[in-house]
Amino acid sequence: MSFDVEGVRQQFPYLDQRVYLNTASTGISRRDAGQAAGRFFDEMYSKGFDGRDLWRSVIADVRDQVGRMAHVPAETVGFAGSTTEALNRLALALPVSPGDRVVLCDDEFPSVQAVARLLVARGATLVPVAVPEEAMRTEALAAAARDSRIVLASHVHWETGTKLDLAVLSRVSRDAGAFLIVDGIQALGATPVEAGLADAYVGAVFKWLISGFGLAVSIVAPRLAEELIPVMRGYANPEPSRELGYSHVNYPGLVTLRDSLAYLERIGWNVVYERNAVLRAHLRASLRDIGVELVTPDAAAAITSVACADPQGTAERLAARGVSVEPRGRFLRVSPHFYNTAADIDRFSEILRDLQKEQS
Repeated sequence: MSFDVEGVRQQFPYLDQRVYLNTASTGISRRDAGQAAGRFFDEMYSKGFDGRDLWRSVIADVRDQVGRMAHVPAETVGFAGSTTEALNRLALALPVSPGDRVVLCDDEFPSVQAVARLLVARGATLVPVAVPEEAMRTEALAAAARDSRIVLASHVHWETGTKLDLAVLSRVSRDAGAFLIVDGIQALGATPVEAGLADAYVGAVFKWLISGFGLAVSIVAPRLAEELIPVMRGYANPEPSRELGYSHVNYPGLVTLRDSLAYLERIGWNVVYERNAVLRAHLRASLRDIGVELVTPDAAAAITSVACADPQGTAERLAARGVSVEPRGRFLRVSPHFYNTAADIDRFSEILRDLQKEQS
């Protein structure tokens, strides 16, 4: 399928104002995204409870869409208000025995670390894993997972952009009798995802799925679901239900997500992923040409991070010249999405080169 870049960019008017290379922080909305949210109020909520069949049907639609995208059965797809909420619901519902080992990389995203501490408070033992170099991130985590009960991992690392090999982690975790729980927020919509390799795969939709805040996908495999004892209960999951969803979902957000997923499906998921891969390759080549040290290895999704003496200051100077990227720790994180172009990347690289000259 051909990719109509100009047609796509017309849907994202902010790109006419700025070189936006920061989707890993927040995606940008399409021109008519507000109309999608408005349909919930105009066509469903306007009817009060008489509209319930209409808004409840959206759940089934989005479960089907997410199932196709993440290659999982629709019935395993649930929803939460955020990635953090989804992870905490799981951590509270997981069976934990004293001494159960919880394995995660020692530079994990703060929310993942917080969930690990919650499990420790319930009696588990924390096993932080040092990553000697980015190309060995999967290997380091897999080695520790061989003697674990719970493995917590970000599919794509929030600072470095490294993409874990979930097939390896899945095999090792299941051989050890461990549950693999994955934060997929930096992968969903950016790169192909086989969520069924994890026992739980969660991620909010405001980044690469360009669907706004207040909603996250929560995919739980039957192997884990049958072990859960939810702590957060409500009318939607009365005892003895093992369902994590305890109340209504964010229906306006769900309608928006349905619309965004339909838009991305019309483009074609493989087209989106290939587009991101092409942009990432162009970005890496451009950065090498100006002598910048790449932190992100070949195993990546759509993020490329670079070593930088002053990430915060560099990001601010780029912003002043019309380019949006993000400082993350010791790195400068650059994250083009399918709506970006090679010209966007070239402009960023030119300005970064000029800034390097000014600082030398």
